[in-house]
Amino acid sequence: MKEIYRKTSIFGFIGGIGLILFFFLYYFIWYEGFSVNGDVLFEIGIGGLAALGAGFYFKHAYEKMVDHEVIESKWDLESVGELILKRVPSVLPKLYHVDQNGQPLFQIQPTKGRFGNGLLFFSLFEKGMVVPVEYDISSMDGRPLATFHIKNNVKQFTLTLKKPDGTVIGRYIQQLSKSAIKNRGTLYHADGTVWRQLDAENMAGDIDVTDEEGIRTASYRYGRFPYAAHPVFQSTAHHEYVGFGTHISTEEKLAYIMIFYFWLDV
Repeated sequence: MKEIYRKTSIFGFIGGIGLILFFFLYYFIWYEGFSVNGDVLFEIGIGGLAALGAGFYFKHAYEKMVDHEVIESKWDLESVGELILKRVPSVLPKLYHVDQNGQPLFQIQPTKGRFGNGLLFFSLFEKGMVVPVEYDISSMDGRPLATFHIKNNVKQFTLTLKKPDGTVIGRYIQQLSKSAIKNRGTLYHADGTVWRQLDAENMAGDIDVTDEEGIRTASYRYGRFPYAAHPVFQSTAHHEYVGFGTHISTEEKLAYIMIFYFWLDV
């Protein structure tokens, strides 16, 4: 969380200074009077001050934080029992999964060298709209864990999960006609057999995924976050949290990471 707050602070200062400079430029070149276009000048000034305020706020937040060392050899995906995704301020989409101390354990970002990555600057294209997209899941030191591909052919979304060597682990298919109101889809094994059925309980996306024996494999509740009282998370109000079943495989966790990245508005 410290790096996220630090980068948010930098983006706040850059945006604020840029808007303040534009405020004066607008005043001397285009301003005709308060009754004519004074509202525009006012909004630019307020936006600049708000961005600067956010910069100072998050600067103070990250300066108070203490780093908890995470040694790569002491954790692996098999031991991860929850998913806490946090967006990192960046030109292209980038997310960290952080632990209960706010320390990043792995990251999700576009696969390097892909055609069309520049379009991901616009949020419209992040989930495969128009141009298929591909993301890497990797440890913080760059060790690849998996890759997933998102394609939208107008009728359905197809998410394909692969190992670092390109071997397909599974596919998630969500028909647009059946998921217009709430998320609903099917996760398949690489051989095409059904792995899990996923059906959100409401428009907020609340869901409990269970296996063949009725044991929970993943659970999400909108607005529920068990670490909200921890100081490291108190500087922001919005937190997305997914709990994993203790018995599921690493491959199934990777599949849920792919699906909830696609579902959640992080």
